[in-house]
Amino acid sequence: MNILIVEDELHAARQLSDIIRQCRPDYHIDAILESVEGTVRYFQDSHLPDLLFLDIHLSDGQSFEIFDAVEISTPVIFTTAWDEYAIRAFDCNSVDYLLKPVNAERMEKALVKYEKHWRGHQPVPAAQILQELKQMLLPVRTYRENFLVPFRDQLLPVPVKDFAWFELRNGRVTGTKFDKTLLVLEERSVDDLMQQVDPRYFYRANRQFLVNRNAVRSVAQHFKGKLMAHLHPHSQEPVIISREKAQDFRKWISC
Repeated sequence: MNILIVEDELHAARQLSDIIRQCRPDYHIDAILESVEGTVRYFQDSHLPDLLFLDIHLSDGQSFEIFDAVEISTPVIFTTAWDEYAIRAFDCNSVDYLLKPVNAERMEKALVKYEKHWRGHQPVPAAQILQELKQMLLPVRTYRENFLVPFRDQLLPVPVKDFAWFELRNGRVTGTKFDKTLLVLEERSVDDLMQQVDPRYFYRANRQFLVNRNAVRSVAQHFKGKLMAHLHPHSQEPVIISREKAQDFRKWISC
């Protein structure tokens, strides 16, 4: 198995080479090049590596120019610190797309993908690759860290993590803090709150309650496959999880 590395940063090239050898000691690194011109000349001399690791930004241009100059059928794993070129990269025989700094775990996944789909002559459908890439490059969603709570003639910021649960009470959305303080929020519904808080920490137990993971002290079996969550501080109304949501709640609370 012959590999070509194209990387214009010496340290990055050495690191990439070391990780490849760590993951696949039997793979042979045929050459390490640093430019568009040198790589074009390499392929023009009829060198055909089995796999190409290719940085996008090179010393004399962008690596996409290589594909404009010579026809390359060799599968490619792109490596770069910039994800803005990702979609274009996947038009160029790409097996995978590694963001720097590359680690051994991510390298292993890329090599397994190559061995499964390229060496076995089962190319990954382009639509599937693009979909996977788009998911990878989706912006990380951010959630609210504070609520502005009306208090007398002011709006006071209260950290979301301070709330043990949110509750629809008498047509109003309220929040109960861990210190048992009850606050009325400006949000119109629990549905609105669900879109604003991190689902890793808050769970919609039912239409009335949105509970903080840290407030759940125990979970008991209830009638007909339902669950009952016991909260701290204690809630006046029982927090019942339906039979349909019971399994999902168990999974969430155990993560």
